[in-house]
Amino acid sequence: METNLTYDMYVPTRVMFGAGMLNKLNEQPMPGRRALIVISNGKSTRANGYLSRTEKQLRKAGVETVVFDGVMPNPTVGNVNA
Repeated sequence: METNLTYDMYVPTRVMFGAGMLNKLNEQPMPGRRALIVISNGKSTRANGYLSRTEKQLRKAGVETVVFDGVMPNPTVGNVNA
């Protein structure tokens, strides 16, 4: 089997870690005006308030968000397409 795959991928990543860092999210330069937030099932993320805080910080930065919380272990093709 012959493949002719070529690509050039550039993915700069900033990791902000530590107490109070989520509150500084809106101060960071954003690469765009829309964000997809992907979480596994959302129970602890929602229960502890991190999801709503993240959405609030992104709104303050002028970023529209969409949450996808349908990630499943061993995802099916349908789950991946969703």
